[in-house]
Amino acid sequence: MSQPASPQQRVDVETAVRNRSQYATALHRQDPDSDDVQPACPEADYREDAEWTDVPVAAYAGHYGMCGNPECFGGEWR
Repeated sequence: MSQPASPQQRVDVETAVRNRSQYATALHRQDPDSDDVQPACPEADYREDAEWTDVPVAAYAGHYGMCGNPECFGGEWR
Protein backbone atom coordinates (compact mmCIF):
# COMPACT_ATOMS: atom_id res chain seq x y z
CA MET A 1 0.00 0.00 0.00
CA SER A 2 1.28 3.46 -0.82
CA GLN A 3 2.14 5.99 1.85
CA PRO A 4 0.27 9.28 2.41
CA ALA A 5 1.45 12.09 0.17
CA SER A 6 3.47 14.83 1.82
CA PRO A 7 2.09 18.40 1.65
CA GLN A 8 4.67 19.28 -1.02
CA GLN A 9 3.73 16.25 -3.15
CA ARG A 10 0.06 17.22 -3.01
CA VAL A 11 0.83 20.47 -4.82
CA ASP A 12 3.41 19.34 -7.39
CA VAL A 13 1.36 16.86 -9.42
CA GLU A 14 0.85 17.61 -13.12
CA THR A 15 -0.78 14.32 -14.09
CA ALA A 16 -3.55 12.49 -12.25
CA VAL A 17 -5.54 9.31 -12.78
CA ARG A 18 -9.24 9.31 -13.67
CA ASN A 19 -11.76 6.51 -13.91
CA ARG A 20 -13.06 6.41 -17.49
CA SER A 21 -16.63 5.90 -16.28
CA GLN A 22 -19.12 8.64 -17.13
CA TYR A 23 -19.99 8.72 -13.42
CA ALA A 24 -16.42 9.46 -12.24
CA THR A 25 -16.14 12.52 -10.00
CA ALA A 26 -12.58 12.52 -8.67
CA LEU A 27 -8.98 12.73 -9.80
CA HIS A 28 -6.50 10.43 -8.09
CA ARG A 29 -2.75 10.39 -7.62
CA GLN A 30 -0.99 7.81 -9.83
CA ASP A 31 0.28 4.82 -7.84
CA PRO A 32 4.08 5.06 -8.11
CA ASP A 33 4.46 1.35 -7.28
CA SER A 34 2.26 0.16 -10.15
CA ASP A 35 3.22 -0.49 -13.75
CA ASP A 36 -0.42 0.03 -14.75
CA VAL A 37 -2.34 3.30 -14.67
CA GLN A 38 -4.23 3.13 -11.39
CA PRO A 39 -4.78 5.31 -8.33
CA ALA A 40 -2.55 5.26 -5.27
CA CYS A 41 -5.57 4.93 -2.96
CA PRO A 42 -7.65 1.74 -2.50
CA GLU A 43 -10.21 2.90 -5.10
CA ALA A 44 -8.75 0.47 -7.66
CA ASP A 45 -9.36 -2.41 -5.22
CA TYR A 46 -13.05 -1.49 -4.94
CA ARG A 47 -13.54 -1.10 -8.69
CA GLU A 48 -11.70 -4.04 -10.21
CA ASP A 49 -13.51 -3.67 -13.55
CA ALA A 50 -12.73 0.06 -13.83
CA GLU A 51 -10.59 1.43 -16.62
CA TRP A 52 -8.15 4.15 -15.53
CA THR A 53 -6.50 6.80 -17.66
CA ASP A 54 -3.92 9.45 -16.89
CA VAL A 55 -4.99 13.06 -17.45
CA PRO A 56 -3.44 16.51 -16.99
CA VAL A 57 -4.57 17.98 -13.66
CA ALA A 58 -4.84 21.52 -15.04
CA ALA A 59 -7.37 20.43 -17.68
CA TYR A 60 -9.59 18.36 -15.36
CA ALA A 61 -9.36 20.00 -11.92
CA GLY A 62 -12.22 22.39 -12.67
CA HIS A 63 -14.59 19.53 -13.50
CA TYR A 64 -13.46 16.85 -11.05
CA GLY A 65 -12.78 16.90 -7.33
CA MET A 66 -9.49 15.75 -5.90
CA CYS A 67 -9.58 12.40 -4.09
CA GLY A 68 -9.56 12.98 -0.33
CA ASN A 69 -7.77 9.74 0.49
CA PRO A 70 -4.43 10.23 2.31
CA GLU A 71 -2.60 8.30 -0.44
CA CYS A 72 -3.94 10.68 -3.08
CA PHE A 73 -4.60 14.34 -2.37
CA GLY A 74 -6.14 14.23 1.11
CA GLY A 75 -4.69 14.75 4.55
CA GLU A 76 -4.83 12.52 7.57
CA TRP A 77 -7.99 10.49 8.25
CA ARG A 78 -9.94 11.94 11.14
